[in-house]
Amino acid sequence: MATPPVVPALYAALRAADVPALLATLHTDFRGRVTDGLPFGIGGAADGPQEMLRDVWARASAHYDALRPEPDEYSPTADGRVLVLGWYTGTARAGGRPLRARFAHVIRVRDGLVAELEQITDSARWWSAAGATPASAPA
Repeated sequence: MATPPVVPALYAALRAADVPALLATLHTDFRGRVTDGLPFGIGGAADGPQEMLRDVWARASAHYDALRPEPDEYSPTADGRVLVLGWYTGTARAGGRPLRARFAHVIRVRDGLVAELEQITDSARWWSAAGATPASAPA
């Protein structure tokens, strides 16, 4: 089973911060699910490409410079999804601390476009790079 070409294209667009190319990879009915408890209000469900762009990717990029998902393994599953394993890398804009956090993405492709993305990542590493802990975050 091969990885659909749109999956590596999604990561290329994210790494290049190419918004038109990124949106071109997403299905109009896209749904995202991001690890709860990340800093800066990042996390939870995203209903549609624009919500994912605004509430997840743009928000993360506002707080982490040179934020890049670096996939190192693509594994198509028997039910048609793709498991992607890799690392987020970047630098916190406040304080300049490095971010290196493992991720697992489960992606579903429909009509040749990314229709679903579930992200699991190490939220403690995101908080550490931000120079805070969840308990120290303002309410």
